Amino acid sequence: MRLHRCAEVGCRELIKLGFDYCDEHYSKRMSAYHDRRAKADTLASKTLHGQHAKAEYFKQYNDNVRPELGHEFYQSKQWERISRYVKQRDMYTDAIDSKVYDQGDLIADHVIPRRLLKTTAEQLDMDNLWLLSRSHHSHKTAIENKMTDEKLKHVSRDWWKKVLKN
Repeated sequence: MRLHRCAEVGCRELIKLGFDYCDEHYSKRMSAYHDRRAKADTLASKTLHGQHAKAEYFKQYNDNVRPELGHEFYQSKQWERISRYVKQRDMYTDAIDSKVYDQGDLIADHVIPRRLLKTTAEQLDMDNLWLLSRSHHSHKTAIENKMTDEKLKHVSRDWWKKVLKN
């Protein structure tokens, strides 16, 4: 097997052909890239052009990607009414940090994920719904994707609050 040195200056790690960096330097470079990308996205979202681009992206996502993923549930009139009610019930306040947001910045989220609920009545149960900001919702979804379904069935709101505050 042919090997070569990592492209990072001063690194003497031998790696397979076809790769430029060893695992350590690759992860450092990727995390630096993600940090720069997040900072650029944050700056862009403060401009009118950036806000328009973000709105267009979400519109395209909702029109094309969500239905393919089986999210037509979220397009139904019944869900829209319940989502609007939950936002009013919780007074447009994020459940994690208790900050008040605009209507479009909050997501009515299922504490126990919808895919684990058998009936439509369970999926529309308002006791299982709470409001999360977009960033908290993304963080919660990422954690859910790493957990088993059995654990997710038994996770409480208090546990989520503790985990998402960190």
